[in-house]
Amino acid sequence: MMESRSKCDRFGWIGLAVIAAAMAFSSAAVTADDGADGATLEKQIGEVFIRSMAHWRYNYSKIPPRKAGVACIPWARLDDAFLDSGIFEALGFSYSMAGDEGAIRVATQGCDQMKAHYKVADCDCELVLVGDTVVVKIPDAIGDQQAPN
Repeated sequence: MMESRSKCDRFGWIGLAVIAAAMAFSSAAVTADDGADGATLEKQIGEVFIRSMAHWRYNYSKIPPRKAGVACIPWARLDDAFLDSGIFEALGFSYSMAGDEGAIRVATQGCDQMKAHYKVADCDCELVLVGDTVVVKIPDAIGDQQAPN
């Protein structure tokens, strides 16, 4: 005869896992200073962009020059877990442009269009890469809000 368990018994550990994850999320501080591995927040955002491109099966490093990358960055939800394994839900990129300004404009339009198409909320399309250089600007509110006391 099979042992019978209530839903609460079978799935109770899920509730504990959710609570633990929520506690970890609320206590995870992201600052513009160096991360645990010495990477700056700017560099980590660049890495998330590269990972996000790979998710869509694009290799940013193999895209021809005169390129730019823009991502819809969820500043309010940016934490260590996101920086380690998350992806941006909307992004845009361009390549083989006549100049950096054109590359940035086209990449920004792509991000805005993807954000609208997928109805992505709570993020801002921000310039992340020009060529292979990370150029993302961390908003003052993020640095001020996360600064140690």
